[in-house]
Parts: sequence; C-alpha cells; structure tokens
Amino acid sequence: MKLIIVVTVAVIFRLASAQSVYSLASTIPWTPKAPSSVDQSLVYNDTYYLADRSNAGVHVISLADTTNSKLITGFTTGIVNGSISSSISGPDGLVVLPSRNELWVGDGDGTVKIIDLFGSSIAATINTTSSKRADELAYDPTNDIVVATNPNENPPYVSVMSAANRTLLGRINFSDASGLEQPAFNPADGLFYISVPISKANPGGAISTLNIANMSIAKTYPLPDCVPAGIVFGPTNALFIACSASQITEFGYAASYILDVSMGKLVANISGLAGSDQVAYSPSSGLFFAAAYQNMINGTVPQPQVAVVNASSGKLVQTFATDNVTAHAVAVDDKSGLMIVPIMKQGIVTYSFMAGAGGNGTSASGTTSGSATATSSGTTSTKTSATLKNFTAQVLGVFLIASITAIFAL
Repeated sequence: MKLIIVVTVAVIFRLASAQSVYSLASTIPWTPKAPSSVDQSLVYNDTYYLADRSNAGVHVISLADTTNSKLITGFTTGIVNGSISSSISGPDGLVVLPSRNELWVGDGDGTVKIIDLFGSSIAATINTTSSKRADELAYDPTNDIVVATNPNENPPYVSVMSAANRTLLGRINFSDASGLEQPAFNPADGLFYISVPISKANPGGAISTLNIANMSIAKTYPLPDCVPAGIVFGPTNALFIACSASQITEFGYAASYILDVSMGKLVANISGLAGSDQVAYSPSSGLFFAAAYQNMINGTVPQPQVAVVNASSGKLVQTFATDNVTAHAVAVDDKSGLMIVPIMKQGIVTYSFMAGAGGNGTSASGTTSGSATATSSGTTSTKTSATLKNFTAQVLGVFLIASITAIFAL
C-alpha cells in the first residue's frame, strides 16, 4: 500500500497570502514640530520622504532604524488668514528619478525643486510659470519626462519637463476642468494618466491620458460620480482610483474603483471607501493602499482611515483608524513590507506586513479598528505574536487535515 499526500507548498502559501494583514510596528516622533499640513510621501532606498508644509521641508526618515534623519528645507510657505494655504505652499508632490538619484518636489511658488539625494540638498529649480503651486508629479523613465499638475490656475494645466535638461518643455491645458489631481505613468502603454476631479463634460470626474508629442489631451475615461483624487497603477493596466470626500457629500455614497485601461472598463468597485488622497501599490504583496483621511459614515460622521485593498480581487482587506489632519499620505516599502502613514497626534507611524488570521482584530468583513497608538520604541504590539501563533497553527492544521484525508493507493 502506498500513501500519497495531496498537499503542496503553494496551497499553504495561498492560505497565508489570502489572510495577509498589517500590524502596528512603531512611531517616529515629529521634529521640529507636529505639522497641520502635509502632502505626499514615498519610499526609496530604505528611506521614507514626506512633504511637510508646516515645517517647510521634506522629512528624511531612515527605515533601517526608524529615525528622523533630517529635514530638507528651502520651500515656500504661504499664509492666508493665519493658516497655511496649500494652494501657495510647499512642499507638495514627490517623485524619484532613480537613474539620477534625484527627488523632484512641487513647491508653492509654481516651481519644481530638484533634490540631489547624495547631498540631500536642492540642486536645481524649474519654473512652471504658475503663480501658485506645482503640485503632484509623475515620471516616464523611457523618455526622461516629468509631468507636474498646476491645479490652482484657471484653467488648470499639466507642466511637461525634460529630466535630462531640467527644462520646461510646455504645458497641456484642461480648459473645462476644476482642478487636477494625481498623475501616474503606465509603463505598459507608455502614457501619462491624469486624475481630473470635475469638468463641465464630466461632473463626476474622469481619467485623461496625455499626448506629450502634441502637448494635448489624448483620451478621456469618464467616471461614475467619483470626484477622483489619487491614482496609482498596480498589476498590468490596472489603475486604482481613489474617490474624494466630495463623492460622499455631493453624491451620497462612497466607493473607489479599479479601471482596466486596456479595456477602458471599471473592473472593481470597493464599496464604502472614499475621502482618499494619496494611494500606493506594493508589487510584492499585490496590495493597494488608500489614505482615506476624509472618509465618513452616513455622509456626516468623520471616520478617517487608511485602507488596504487586494489589487487582484478589489476586495477590502483591512483598515486602520487615522486622523483627518495629516493622514492623507500613505507609502509602502516593497522591500521591508512597511506601510507608513503620518498622523498628527502620534508622529510618522509604521505598520509591518504579516501573514496570519486576525492581525489587529480583523473582522469577518476584513476591516480592523487598528487605531495608531504605538510608541517610539519600535516594538510591535502583543497582537503580533498572537497573529504568528494563529498562522503557525493554521499551517500545521493544513498538514494534519491533508494527512487525515490522504489518498491511499493499493
């Protein structure tokens, strides 16, 4: 008699990945002061960068030892009625040019500052000719082109710049739009995509592509009532679209979407998730992240959170409570698995990627309360060990069940 165990490693790891969650890891205290106005963030070379308007600089955070290394200053701060005005203040959007080891940053005076990451200093400035901020950016590494949105001009436009020459090449006007949000570059088709919150033709918003050669809008994908903000590409041609709080207040519901740009079709609806700004994607985990800092219940009760979404299925995996002041940025380090969110009352909060059932109290719906209350010690919560124990028990259980239900061949 021969015993055949019909279980594979792949089955076990599918079980693990299906229940992947994030767990609170550490908090990095604010320095020199807690901000009331931040914008975008990203991770590059084990380092987290955050645009902080209140401190008029870019935070440089070492993820290796979770310390605030420095603040790169030299940005414009505009005060209106005693408060920082985002339309004339910086830093704003960020994008890294890896081949040049440069960080390009939008500023409140209509310029783009180029930071040399070897020296962590501003090496050059490009004027987009706007009297207000150069906001969010995207990079085409093949053609060495950077685009930046100028959302506060009338009409708003996209500035097109040469990375090689550090010069302004031209602009693309959005004549009937009210503001512009995140640009994103799609390596699959070589096109820039722009999030257009509202226009006369599409009051619920749209996604437009750019024709860089002709400095024009190439194609527009109208959206259901969304008023889109952050966008990011995940799996090939899959564009994650985060709808803003205006979707909740103006149209009475909350949802975010995944658009297959090759078909021009919405392929997923993440119901209940809106009020987002920055979004991110992790190729290694296959997850999208949304900083839903203006999320609401019943259109009135604030419920700020950061949400984790399965990029393949469009299912909501997990949420964490944040705040509605600074937490409209989210970034993920694909190497370490850390997810990073700025929270005013605590600091820059990191979450570690874990595999297991439960995590920070994952419910049947796949969400968690997950309030960010970590300390700066860098240790994980006691729920971490519980999660690992649950995962170990599940793996052993798979082996046990497989053994019991094995196929006996005579």
